[in-house]
Amino acid sequence: MMNKLQLESGILKKVFLGLVVSLAVGLGSCSGDDDETPGGGESSPYWTLGNGNANMPSSGTIIAQYSDAPAGSDIGKLVDNDVNTKYITYHDKFDINWNGNSNVVVLTYSLTSADNQPEMDPKSWTLYGSLDNKTWKTIDKQTNRVFSDRKETKTFELDNAISYRYYKLSITENNGGSATQIAEWVLSAATFDGNIDDLMAFSTGNTYSPETPMGTIHLGGFTASAADLEWLKDPAKEPNTFDGLSWATFQVGSLYPFGDPQPADVNQHSIGDCCACAVMASIAYLFPKYIKKMVKENGNNTFTVTLFDPKGKAVEIGVSNYFVKDDDGNIGAVSGKNNKVTWATVVEKAVIKWKQIYGGTSDINGIASEYVSAILTGSGNSFAFSPNKLSVNELKRAAMVSLQQRKIVVGGFTTSDLPIGNFKSVSLHAYSFYPAADDNSLFIMRNPWGLLPLVAGGYSDGKEDGLLEIKNDKVIPPVIDLRIIDAGAAAGYAIKGNLEPYTPPSYALSPMRIASSVLNVGR
Repeated sequence: MMNKLQLESGILKKVFLGLVVSLAVGLGSCSGDDDETPGGGESSPYWTLGNGNANMPSSGTIIAQYSDAPAGSDIGKLVDNDVNTKYITYHDKFDINWNGNSNVVVLTYSLTSADNQPEMDPKSWTLYGSLDNKTWKTIDKQTNRVFSDRKETKTFELDNAISYRYYKLSITENNGGSATQIAEWVLSAATFDGNIDDLMAFSTGNTYSPETPMGTIHLGGFTASAADLEWLKDPAKEPNTFDGLSWATFQVGSLYPFGDPQPADVNQHSIGDCCACAVMASIAYLFPKYIKKMVKENGNNTFTVTLFDPKGKAVEIGVSNYFVKDDDGNIGAVSGKNNKVTWATVVEKAVIKWKQIYGGTSDINGIASEYVSAILTGSGNSFAFSPNKLSVNELKRAAMVSLQQRKIVVGGFTTSDLPIGNFKSVSLHAYSFYPAADDNSLFIMRNPWGLLPLVAGGYSDGKEDGLLEIKNDKVIPPVIDLRIIDAGAAAGYAIKGNLEPYTPPSYALSPMRIASSVLNVGR
């Protein structure tokens, strides 16, 4: 028989074990509203995230079904916003739960493959949502998905209007490996409501083509020979000059003066390619990681830029540090602030070489936004809204919904010299679009000159980086047109979560250097 001390000891052990079990069950089913500090551990199946994390739309807890992750590959690596880390589990079927601290409508999600062993990639999965962590509704189902590259992000748009608190990713199959690994999982909630399906009856200029992903504007494009491809790839092979422009060698420092690509890296000078500049600025805002993938630095003042031919096939373009100069010997190609070569300078030169082979001329003056966007991303799908076709609210919705859906949005004004605050509009000129900082404005439009003409005469000093705040003054909105373009290959590199208004970085001001030929035509 047990004595009293043994009996009490046994009861205490049972109570302690019961508390441990209860704690484990509780962690697997809810997250506290004040759970703000990252936590968990390498042997733990859960990880907490605070507000403002890059992967999930709120603070909360991510929970793995199994606690078999090896050291350094715990569940927290799945949501650390770092594609160089990864979560590993030795199962091919498993669930991962996101228990948020607030209800959110998730409109897109993405998975990123790990850095090696493609047989361990997830292949089929289902995303569920729940209001109570008990009843689950299927939101999206994917089967037989293949990640063609390492650290590749696949993003999926959702037909979801319900604000769920709990989301579950159920992996049902991997690519045949003995374990499954995923670098990143992102759930993204957007601030806009609805879509623009009802506005499409007012759209024009659809460039979709069943014959080529590059769109109708690239139909009948030239097919490059083996010799052409060798010429394109060789940085020592220079394109023909055009439009009487002069060229010179420029020293190249950092292609990314502000750390990551920024619209401020794109400032037009002597070449009349405002549409190309607006598209590049939009890509820098929406898909900065794509630019770093597109542009490879070879380490000897040469670069390799990956573009797409008229059939949508990737093609490598070699670029030297020989660029267009202006009459004063400064860089006349698109550049960063203070006359510095940036990634945009290199990409513009690559487009010039591309156009010489596939377009029959190196001249990129007047190049259309949907034409150049396809060259950069491999997708020529686009449509337009002409001026005065949409109401003011519809115009705002068309631009903002498209941006939140990670579409490239460019446009312009049909009339010059209209006052917009202290600045003036420029017609026959392309601008890139961004969310406004407050609800009193429709959106922001950026002039790729990096500065603006003033109502009082002359031009701004450029401290505003060419940004125009568009309000509903009943004069400006009716003269604005839009071109909305699919992101193509850039889509997998999109900024996650809700888009923030574009805030220019800090930089030293430099004198205006817009060629008179560009200013007079507005291109």
